[in-house]
Amino acid sequence: MLKRIPTLFSAAVLLQACASGVPGVIEQPKISIENISLQDISLTQGTALVTLNVANPNAFPIPLQGIQYGLSLNGHPVASGDQNQGMSIGARQEMPINIPVKLDFMQLLQLAPEAMKTRSLQYDLTGAVKLPFISVPFQRQGGVGVRQ
Repeated sequence: MLKRIPTLFSAAVLLQACASGVPGVIEQPKISIENISLQDISLTQGTALVTLNVANPNAFPIPLQGIQYGLSLNGHPVASGDQNQGMSIGARQEMPINIPVKLDFMQLLQLAPEAMKTRSLQYDLTGAVKLPFISVPFQRQGGVGVRQ
């Protein structure tokens, strides 16, 4: 009986892949950054709330194990973290996921002279959504103007 389990499992996966319309391929979820906003601001720190949209193109639910992220401003790392909250995205559904990113304003203040000189602040948000066997990366780069 134990020798038949791998064969039965393979057959079940193959049938599921055929039923989903994708012959033998499990598609990675599609990740986009929906919004970045500031919240909980004090004199020394703040929280940026990053909202990701994770879309599951498969005909079966996929479990998310967490999200790893990093934020750089003008090429200097200012925040990173690992959010380990398990959740599941239903078959062919989308789910918004909020990531709170802590910012230290004293660290950001060190970037002010360069930002004032170039009159811009470049950001680079990178990370990965962790699934059971793979991680799916995401990245968003951009810039904002700085007034004197």
